[in-house]
Amino acid sequence: MKLQTICVPIIHRATTPLLSGLLLPTLAGAAELRPLSTDRPDTTESAYTVDAGHYQFELEIANIEHDGGNKTYNFAEMNAKIGLNSSTDFQLVLPIFSHQEAGGEGFGDIVLRLKHNLWGNDSGTTACAVMPFLKLPSANGDLGNGEIEGGLIIPLSFQGPADWGCAVMTEVGISLDEDGSGYHPVFLNSATASHGLTETTGIFLELVSILSTDEEADSEAYFNTGCTWAITETMQLDGGVRLGLNSASADFTPFLGFSVKY
Repeated sequence: MKLQTICVPIIHRATTPLLSGLLLPTLAGAAELRPLSTDRPDTTESAYTVDAGHYQFELEIANIEHDGGNKTYNFAEMNAKIGLNSSTDFQLVLPIFSHQEAGGEGFGDIVLRLKHNLWGNDSGTTACAVMPFLKLPSANGDLGNGEIEGGLIIPLSFQGPADWGCAVMTEVGISLDEDGSGYHPVFLNSATASHGLTETTGIFLELVSILSTDEEADSEAYFNTGCTWAITETMQLDGGVRLGLNSASADFTPFLGFSVKY
């Protein structure tokens, strides 16, 4: 008897209980998948999670951040997700490559996130989730501060008038002080609204504020807008621009992105 014939059944019996417990309930068929809901292209995170046992990849193909006379080129920032159960997914954010004209270049800080939907994942006109996150100091050189940071994100989605889809989000992060002497909270709040233009295309409008309690850091504000194109029910292309509203914000950042669910 071949070794492979013996080992495969043993491995199957050993791993099936573990996978079944982690990926409950039973994997949904393609016809039963929820509509594709992504955490991009706006800053406001989705309140919906990835279906149990399925994968979702959200890629910022490229963006160019213009800030005064300086530019930062970012390529292939990936948010890889897996649905753990009917209301929870795990996310791994990988900033693959950045190049700062006035600084460093290379890989960025990895971020781990766990999103848990509190209500509305499968029905209703509102949905809410909580998502703790942890930033790991993996960035090359000047691209990071070399410290572990984290926080909590709470997104809330609701149906607006005239078929506008609306969402608000609040985020509390703990960040290193500019002088490295300690940590301080950073508050990010956002509101977004989206509307279909055709059966497969849509537009979004968003306001974002970032308030730091560090005396040496300035508050930022942005207006973001862009379009989405549903290539299929589980595949989406997006593009747009993030516009700074005050002197502390990056002036403008055009971007292009792609998302897919399996």
